[in-house]
Order: sequence, then structure tokens, then C-alpha cells
Amino acid sequence: MTKQLLLLTLFTLSVLHAENIQMTPEQEKIWEIKVETPQSSKRLPLGEFITEVVTPPSLLHIISLPFEANVKKLNVAKHQKVTKGSVLAEVTGTEWIAIQQKAIADAIEFRHHTHLTERKNMLCKEEIIPQKECVAANAELEADKIKVAASKALLKSYGASDETIATLFKELKLSQTMEIKSSVDGHIVELHAIPGKSTSPSGALFIIQQEGSLWLESNIEASLTENLYEGQEIQITLSNKTFKTSILQISPVINPENQTRQIRFSVPADINIFSGLRSSANFTILGESLKVQKTSVIKEGGTQIVFIKTKEGFTAVPVKVLAEDNTHYFIEASDRLRNKIAVNSIAILKNMLGDNDE
Repeated sequence: MTKQLLLLTLFTLSVLHAENIQMTPEQEKIWEIKVETPQSSKRLPLGEFITEVVTPPSLLHIISLPFEANVKKLNVAKHQKVTKGSVLAEVTGTEWIAIQQKAIADAIEFRHHTHLTERKNMLCKEEIIPQKECVAANAELEADKIKVAASKALLKSYGASDETIATLFKELKLSQTMEIKSSVDGHIVELHAIPGKSTSPSGALFIIQQEGSLWLESNIEASLTENLYEGQEIQITLSNKTFKTSILQISPVINPENQTRQIRFSVPADINIFSGLRSSANFTILGESLKVQKTSVIKEGGTQIVFIKTKEGFTAVPVKVLAEDNTHYFIEASDRLRNKIAVNSIAILKNMLGDNDE
């Protein structure tokens, strides 16, 4: 075929403005058009991003006191492992003594009115005293019950254990110190109690991190998050550890400073990674796609297309690019795209569609 005939053929095809390009095997050979079948892939490379391991708030247990206290004895150190019920410290304070005194006074009054009401009820039963005195006595006893319950609740809110409260109401004796016990298993990650020093009301004395799944948080370019959704399966490689997880939350807003969205992932409980780690991590989306060479995809207007091999020649088909690496695009799979596609001379095929904007 002469050069003039080739140019005439190209001109004729370029004015068709159609998705279908008719081309003979001889023309394919002249233009050196190669074709390949897209590879099926179960993984989409999302990219490599800086990631931080954080502890979910639900795993952080804070121990504090609602009153100013003096730390008499400290039994633990920072980072120490503790179990539920273990004594962390012993404290004292004027408010602690005062609420015990009030509780004892309420308990004594309740005991007194209990005996008095029992005796009056007997006398009322024998009709020795008027019934109205028994009614008044029982009402007063009910009021005392409420006072006792309120005193127990106050002691509980101050950090007293059920055992301490039961002993106080039984023996009616003040306790100079109060034990602060851990209500969970875990490790002490923050320690603010200092022997001989006073604590501030409601200030955290201990922060205990319980065992459980940690979080990974990463700020990812907003343009790369368009196809992500909560619950989506992800494979992450961090600190030489590779594990499967899922997306917990995706920030509904874009950071205007760097145009990123924060993505939060869960870390399986059996993965030995510690909170506070900040490092680069590689993210891979677990999902079906087709892997094609980057040279096989070209833009037609605002749409990315590939050229599928047909009996007559080639057909332009729009594709949705889900991810990419250095040499390949990962496109949304469909039955139509599982046929052979052109991987080179794409600009020539595009020109044949009548688009000169390469």
C-alpha cells in the first residue's frame, strides 16, 4: 500500500466521527497496533500515606476524684499493667472525712427511727397509741431511708467501693484513707497522682488503656477518596506488618488547607502495633477490577476510553479508572472489557474518531 493511499484511508476514517473504527488486519499491521486482554485483579493500589495509630476513646478509662485529696500511698507506675480491682493508690481529704461523718449520722438516725417505728407499730396494733402516730413514724422512717440511700450514692460518687460503704454503715467508723481501685484491666498510659501532693477536683489521676482494637488515621487526597466507602475492605502494610481491615469512618468534609479527607481504619486486635506510632503505610483496596496498561487509556473529551478489538476493527468504550500504579490503570470491570484492547498507537485510533485533541 502506497503512502498516499494510507493517508487517504486515514483521512476517510477520521471524518467518520463514530465509536466504531473499521480496520483491516493489514492496516493494523501497518500501524503496529498491539492488543492485550485486560488482567483480572482483586486488589486496587490506593497509595502510600502517613498514618498514625491512635487509641479509640472507648478504650481510655479515666479515674478521678470529685474532691481535693492528698495522695498518701501510690502503688503503681506509668505503663504498668493493672487488673480490675487492684488498688492504685490511697488518698485522704477533709471532704472525704466530712461525707463519712454525714453518712454515719444518717445511719445512726435511721437505726434510731427504725427501733422507734417498730415499737410504735406494736403499740398501734394493740391500740395503746393513736394510729396517726404510727403513720407519722413510718413517714419519718421512709425519709431516713432516702437520706441513707443518698449518702451511699454520694460515697459511691466520691470513689468509695461497695465494700467500704458496707463497712462504714455496719461499723459506723471513719476511715482516714480511701483506696482508689481500678475498675478495668489494662495499662496505665497517664499518671498524675504524686505521693504527698494534693489532687485537683475532677482532674485525671490515672488514665488506663484497655485492651482492644486500635485505630489508624490517615489524611488522604480528596480526589483519591471518591470511590471509598465506609465498611470497604482494605489491606494495609505498616511497620512490616500486613493485615486486612475495613474503613470505619470517612470525614464528610475536606480540609481546605491541603485538600485531604481523614480516613479511619480499625486495627485487628491480634496485630502487635502500638498507639502513637506515626509512619508511612501502604493501602490496597480489596475489590475486583481489570488491570490495563496506561498506554491503552486515552481521554476523549472529558471521558477516558479504551479501544476494544472487534471483527471489523476497534470500538471506543468509556472506562472508569478506580486506581493506578506506575505502569497500569485499574478500571471498573465489565464483561465487555474482558476482550482484547489496543495497548499502543492509541493516539492514531483517537484521531480516527475525529478528535484532534490528544
